[in-house]
Amino acid sequence: MTRSRIHRAFTLIELTITIVVILILATIALSIGNQVLSKSETDETRSALAVGAAALHEWGENLGRPLTYGSTDSSWTYLLSGMGDAGAYQYDITIPGDLLGAVGVDELLASRERELHEASEELGRSVWTRVSGHQGSRDILAKINEDLLLVEEEDGVRVACLHDSWGTPVMVVFPGRTWRTDGNGPDFNDSEAPNLGTWRDADGTIRTFEERLLGPARNGRVYLVSAGPDGRFGNIDYNVSAGGSFPPADDPDFFNRPEYQHTLDNIYSYEVRTW
Repeated sequence: MTRSRIHRAFTLIELTITIVVILILATIALSIGNQVLSKSETDETRSALAVGAAALHEWGENLGRPLTYGSTDSSWTYLLSGMGDAGAYQYDITIPGDLLGAVGVDELLASRERELHEASEELGRSVWTRVSGHQGSRDILAKINEDLLLVEEEDGVRVACLHDSWGTPVMVVFPGRTWRTDGNGPDFNDSEAPNLGTWRDADGTIRTFEERLLGPARNGRVYLVSAGPDGRFGNIDYNVSAGGSFPPADDPDFFNRPEYQHTLDNIYSYEVRTW
């Protein structure tokens, strides 16, 4: 007897179904992998922000005061009359030039977003290099992955800058100077002036440009913020008086603005968004 062998090939429909199933499974696996990677990057960034905030706190505890932040440049819109004396007002951290006089937040984001990122890097380099000069703070910062706390050497000086997991410099947001109402005349007192971008925050400080952009600091505490996976800080356009309602009730499309949407993936060292 002869045994006959029948070789049956796959039909075109079977091959198509098999390929479709493989593609679906690959898509699901890729999606899960991306979600896991994204969560890992987010967790890594949150951890770095927490460590950075702890290092800033350690610096302040050791010196008995927080870092001071300001400028004696006359183009700074938040400068009171009589405060331009460089000898009388010394600051640990100087406001980057691109953030001086920056009343038009929308204009800045629309036409100078590159300058905004450069300002965040310039500010970060100033902050983290100074904080690294204190041994206790330096020991804390050593817990951050060296891929995030990037250190370069310039003219024999080690310069540090904290980045998030997506490679964007972390923005350091300082509360403004104390709101003054005890001067000897109107020129030496603060008053809210929306046309000048002058606002008073609930913690008794004047609102800085960065606070208007990303949200007011709480209780006079500096905070750190990552631009998140999209690499864009966005703009919440916080233009309300202390205690005023936000978001604006007369702007029903506020949440749909692209500038606001870009803020939704930002990561903060403490909860600033309370609306």
